[in-house]
Amino acid sequence: MLKMSQIDTIKNMWRDGRSKAEIKEVTGLDRKTISKYINKEDFSKGPEVYAKDQRGSKLDPYKHIIDEYLEKQSEYFHKQRLTALRMHEILVTKHKAKELEHSYILVRKYMKSWRNQRRRNNGPGTLKLVWHPGEAQVDFGEADFIDTDGSYVRKKYFVMSFLHSNMAIYEILPGENGECVCQGLLDFFMFIGGVPYLIVFDNATGIAKRYANIVQQSELFTRFRLHHGFVAQFANVRSGWEKGNVENKVGTLRRNRLSPPLELAYPLQDFNRNVMIPESFAFRAEELHYEKGKTGTELFIQDRKALMALPAKPFHVARIDTMRTNGTGCFRMESGHTYVLGSGYANDAVLVSRGAWEISVYTRGGEFIRTFPRAYGDEPTTTYDIEAMLGASVNKPNAWMHSPVREKMEDGGFKHYLDAADNSSRRRGLYMLNECSDRFGFGVASVAANSLCRDGRIPTKEDLIVLCNRMVSFPLEASDNPTNVNLGVYDALLGKSGEVAL
Repeated sequence: MLKMSQIDTIKNMWRDGRSKAEIKEVTGLDRKTISKYINKEDFSKGPEVYAKDQRGSKLDPYKHIIDEYLEKQSEYFHKQRLTALRMHEILVTKHKAKELEHSYILVRKYMKSWRNQRRRNNGPGTLKLVWHPGEAQVDFGEADFIDTDGSYVRKKYFVMSFLHSNMAIYEILPGENGECVCQGLLDFFMFIGGVPYLIVFDNATGIAKRYANIVQQSELFTRFRLHHGFVAQFANVRSGWEKGNVENKVGTLRRNRLSPPLELAYPLQDFNRNVMIPESFAFRAEELHYEKGKTGTELFIQDRKALMALPAKPFHVARIDTMRTNGTGCFRMESGHTYVLGSGYANDAVLVSRGAWEISVYTRGGEFIRTFPRAYGDEPTTTYDIEAMLGASVNKPNAWMHSPVREKMEDGGFKHYLDAADNSSRRRGLYMLNECSDRFGFGVASVAANSLCRDGRIPTKEDLIVLCNRMVSFPLEASDNPTNVNLGVYDALLGKSGEVAL
């Protein structure tokens, strides 16, 4: 087959009246070829011209072997599928196909053709969907972070993406239950100042269960949705393309914002509000949209106009249950997490309000008792109400050496005093510590008591109260001289008695 430029030269020379001999002399082609293209009139090409050559291939004897491997690999883990390079190696080494030693390209093309054919046989591909301003998708991701002690800790993060503007926002959440989903959505709504009218969810977001083709929403999520007025749409099973935008955002944010891992700061709620949420929303906001030719910030103006207003009254994200304590004032929740209220609430019924981050406990009459940080994970944990346990220790001083209060208290003079004291002295010490703990919190009271107790001498209650007051308004570490300024000139003005020298 001659090049089109050669054919064009033959045609032009013949049109100009040149003989076939002259054309042969110029082009170097034989007369038969020249005559063929002089007489040729049809230069159009149909699909049949581009169709693959159906002639035999040296790969033919081995295609059934490749088919068997490819059929079998559907049983493998999806990240361990055979590559064309590995398939070529198997054919050459295991099946002794020496004639294919330099035919890797043949194997690769056949495997690609096989997969394309299988994809067509399994149904249509994905659809390009149209999304409007004010519509969003949400999903969870997972990434490693650097904890305060320098170790790596794996955390869940929750992502909301806006389909029209391609903007996204995310934050860390302690789990994937309904309380976490609602809390994450509420945090996003508050940050952007409105509510998307349509939100697309995955099936694994803890807010609903699917029974065949019926999606049953949880009671908490239904109340949350009705309170804010948005429509919830659930992606079909194995139809990831219905929420492909947010899934892409989950990966993009992990690779570009969370690699290398971020250093955490506590409490995580503040870290979300001050770092995660604003930085994620600003990420690539000034880049042009891949189709619309405007930046994400410009397009989000339309998203914002389509948002619904926030309700006048904020939603309290919590699931409230009635639970019964045992003889030691404990109740247990999912995965064996135990919360200890103390013996004062033994064998009692209490109201437990489960939020995403905290668990608040009330009496049946609605009187507040205590808030605990909510425990997550499969390993059983025990969380104590230290103030309540301390109050119980006053009446049972003999149990001090095995008390959770002693375990929580840092080593120091007052702790050592209580360890060595007799029953009566220990009771008085615990009573004083308990009174200050009720007023200033266990952490402040225990640190103050340890600081004042020296040489085995217990401080007075008045001294302990004064130091606790000072610590609340002016921490101990602030009393040092961090600037290292020489204060001798002021010392010179004072006599040994502490009075001003005249």
